[in-house]
Amino acid sequence: MGASSPPNMSQNMSQISLCSGMSDKDRARCQEDVRPINWANRPKSYIKRTVTWDEFPNGRWGDGRSPAFGELSDSHFFRPSEGSKEDRLAMWGEAPTELSDVYEVFAKFVEGKIPILPWCETPTQAETHIISAPLAAFNRAGFLTINSQPAVNGEKSDHPVFGWGGAGGRVYQKAYIEFFTSPELLQIILDVVRMKPHLNVHAVDSNHQQPLYAGLKGVTALTWGVFPNKEILQPTVFDPDTFVVWSEEAFQLWTSAWAELYDDDTESSELLYNIHDTYYLVAIIDHEYLESDLYSVFTDAMVEQTRRRALRGGGGGGGGGDLSSDEVAVDIDS
Repeated sequence: MGASSPPNMSQNMSQISLCSGMSDKDRARCQEDVRPINWANRPKSYIKRTVTWDEFPNGRWGDGRSPAFGELSDSHFFRPSEGSKEDRLAMWGEAPTELSDVYEVFAKFVEGKIPILPWCETPTQAETHIISAPLAAFNRAGFLTINSQPAVNGEKSDHPVFGWGGAGGRVYQKAYIEFFTSPELLQIILDVVRMKPHLNVHAVDSNHQQPLYAGLKGVTALTWGVFPNKEILQPTVFDPDTFVVWSEEAFQLWTSAWAELYDDDTESSELLYNIHDTYYLVAIIDHEYLESDLYSVFTDAMVEQTRRRALRGGGGGGGGGDLSSDEVAVDIDS
């Protein structure tokens, strides 16, 4: 999804939808059966950045530090699907000047009132609709989501929303959420996470220096399925090293796809550049997929904490605060 949620797996992993319109060379890679979740809403960009690979993951993702992702270019950021400049201004604001203006854009996207965002090339899927209410509140509190999925525990593989891979199997997934937020609000998250060992947090800023994390660090399957006469399938994974690679593209979209709509000397451009320069990109994985509380207890706690902070005069989002590695090391390797 993006401030939304990723497409459900039956759509996202479909070779037909994924490979339509590709060249013969690109179509050959459709045999790959595992990808990092971060490009779930920008699959064409992922394909372009990995087009030079000789081999593609099959069965398991492997070491995310090994593959060389292609360099970013303008072709990654401007797409016909985003519409004209006038279309994008109508969706994302003629002249946003307050953080709340930006928050509202993200909230409306997960509510289905805005069709696309720079990070999300298509409208939200049915999977997102299930968690749209807590997502909208989360966004309006200053946590700008660009990817998410709810937990699934053993649904039938032909389930109309969560199913993938054909009939006869059972599918599972861990709750996941990815979002931008200010250093101040990231600290609130870390304060809560220290009491929830089943949650892992990964965060990086636009400088990509010293990525921060709370909890154990390693590649983890986010979606997997059990099917007759097959090994376990795991089409979607999270890899901390690949997350850092993706963050470069994610941060550039603030300026190349959104801020470029406004003149350089406007408040709108300054606002979006400030978000780019000061916010963190954060990913949270809930390993408790049997009884996940990521979209209930956790998001509710974040919204309440930010409300109380605002009442104390701390503001809702801000930016420019310095979050040192010492501050975020609360749960590292715990």
